[in-house]
Amino acid sequence: MNTRIRELRKTLNLNQKDFAQKIGLKQNAISYMEKSGATVTEQNIKTICSQFSVNENWLRTGSGKMFLENEKKQREFFDIFDELSPALQDYLIKTAKELLDTQEKLLNPNPERPNSHNSEK
Repeated sequence: MNTRIRELRKTLNLNQKDFAQKIGLKQNAISYMEKSGATVTEQNIKTICSQFSVNENWLRTGSGKMFLENEKKQREFFDIFDELSPALQDYLIKTAKELLDTQEKLLNPNPERPNSHNSEK
């Protein structure tokens, strides 16, 4: 598990200090966890998996995919959203609604159906 924690951190492009900060620990705790043979507490395993949408089975055993893909994408989206100004957040929401409308039209083409969500572009 120790090498997988390091692999995860590197995949996330985080140094030990930033990784530690995101899970509420200090850098030296991550350094310890990454050492071969070091014990990782259940709480730290759960926190790592929750914070980074990591597949707990992968972290414990190396089996399966590293990330729980849908949760990872959602977390990435929300992290980006949180960094935007309120005006750009509104723009992103409007754009997402337009994408949803476009998807609906592509999946269910019906020329008799008026455009109900976004008449102004």
